[in-house]
Amino acid sequence: MYSIIKSVQLLVALLKEYDIKHVVMSPGGSNIPIVHSIEVDPFFECYSVVDERSAVYFGMGIAQAKNVPVACVCTSGTAVSNFLAGITEAYYRNVPIVAITADKNQLFLNQIETQKIDQTNIFGTVCKKSVDLPIINTDDEYWYCERVISEALLEMSHHGFGPVHINISTIGNTSTYCQTNLPSVKSIRLVDRGADVSVWREYINWLKKAEKILVVVGQDIVFTDRDIKNIEGFFEKYNCAFSVEHMSNLKCAGTLLTYAVTEIYGNNALAEFVPDLVISCGNNIASYELKPFLRQNHKAFKHWSIDEGGRVRDVFQGLTDIFECSASYFFEFFNNNAPTLADNNKKYYFEWKQAVDRIVIPEFKFSNFYVAQQLAKIIPPNAILHLAILNSTRIMQFFNIDKSIRVFSNLGALGIDGCLSTFMGQAVSTSELAFCLIGDLSFFYDMNAVGIGQACNNVRIVLLNNGGGSEFHFFMGRQKIPTIDKYICAEHKKSAKGWVESLGYKYYSASSKAELDEILSVFKLPSLEPLFLEVFSEMEKDANLTKTFYQMNKPASEKVHNVKTAIKTALKSMLTEKQIAEIKRFINKNE
Repeated sequence: MYSIIKSVQLLVALLKEYDIKHVVMSPGGSNIPIVHSIEVDPFFECYSVVDERSAVYFGMGIAQAKNVPVACVCTSGTAVSNFLAGITEAYYRNVPIVAITADKNQLFLNQIETQKIDQTNIFGTVCKKSVDLPIINTDDEYWYCERVISEALLEMSHHGFGPVHINISTIGNTSTYCQTNLPSVKSIRLVDRGADVSVWREYINWLKKAEKILVVVGQDIVFTDRDIKNIEGFFEKYNCAFSVEHMSNLKCAGTLLTYAVTEIYGNNALAEFVPDLVISCGNNIASYELKPFLRQNHKAFKHWSIDEGGRVRDVFQGLTDIFECSASYFFEFFNNNAPTLADNNKKYYFEWKQAVDRIVIPEFKFSNFYVAQQLAKIIPPNAILHLAILNSTRIMQFFNIDKSIRVFSNLGALGIDGCLSTFMGQAVSTSELAFCLIGDLSFFYDMNAVGIGQACNNVRIVLLNNGGGSEFHFFMGRQKIPTIDKYICAEHKKSAKGWVESLGYKYYSASSKAELDEILSVFKLPSLEPLFLEVFSEMEKDANLTKTFYQMNKPASEKVHNVKTAIKTALKSMLTEKQIAEIKRFINKNE
């Protein structure tokens, strides 16, 4: 029987999954759930060493003689400190040791709790990776523990061998052992460019069998013409669709701007698009709904992550394989080594394309959306476009722009504090026109960047000034929070006019379609000075228009689902539990 502590079960199961069978154990109280769960499993070969100062050294001897990784387990408190000398030796000798240390309740640190010291990162610079496992009470905590255990065990042999540290809280239930089976766990496989080509070829069979491959392309990859040729070859040979945004900077055969579909449809309507394989590359994406959609369905697919650093980035909570290489290398290998072209009806691609094509883009009223719609028409080829975060990024995703335009956005940490500064650095680095679409809160936060001395006449800044954070009206609105404008939206009546004119910009303003259209015709032309356009609208109207646009494009199935949900919520608020139970019995009886 295993301990009922879920983090202990995961730890034991993953030690088995990564074939770590030699375990050196020192006596104690806090580590009893770990020790007993290991000793009852015939997979493991266990050794008892009372003195923790000797335990890691003893484990090193086994690891070196057998050329295998070894786990060492100790209790909490100074027992962990006693591991330090051995871990230091293992680090400088490149010996694969897993230091597993039991811990007390983290909340009792520095509260005169028995045998409770700070064990977090206790091995400091002589440990390749250190992770802490909390007590598991939620699905997210379960996912977190499973993920970080894999991260530690992978790191033990990543770019050379060395020790890693897994610290695990075992509070409560230290004597309850009624779990008959370990959970089914998912190990993560790391494949690098140096792996035998036969290892890489194993994946070709999976690619050929997969009928729904979704390639999610984030930002910050520079694609060459050769890359595009290989990506298009990949698209021809495997049944896939490339999900891209403007910030992906990839537009070729097989790519689709899926943002509109994922944001508007809702999870129920997206069910038909659940993939059986997800391949991800690049950094963050702007889509709010693609990540939760894939997380909700993570058990239905494998996830291959292309990451040059070999990092564990389990963004969809279903990571199975990491390819430690560039996207260029990945697509070139699988394009060039694909077997004879089999049937590829591109069915999955066309399913996504039909959904994208069904999105109806109206001629918007004067609003933020109208600004983006018109701006997309006038940005010339080879220009730079920087989209400030949230609303500025969102509204441009619905409109096509020339594939030669390079698009940027600070999606990494998603802060409002440096959008304009980043853009100015990009603008001075090119002789082409450089456009920035930015909201008022982001602009006034970073407004000093407009005065950077190197600003030149290729700069085109479009400020969406609707008097505050319309983003929060879109997500919440005055109905939910009547006081939303004062503090949440930071309502204001500022204008950039005097500031930008004092810095030598040619200033324009627009409050109507006619004014905007006339000014934008100038923005696409060369000029002797940097140009600045301030567009005035109302944040609540902008937010409501976005909601209306989304609602008109929702599939019928999602609208029905939303109505049913609303009815159920209303009924629950009006009826007692007894009345609801009676209604359910009546429905079941008459079905």
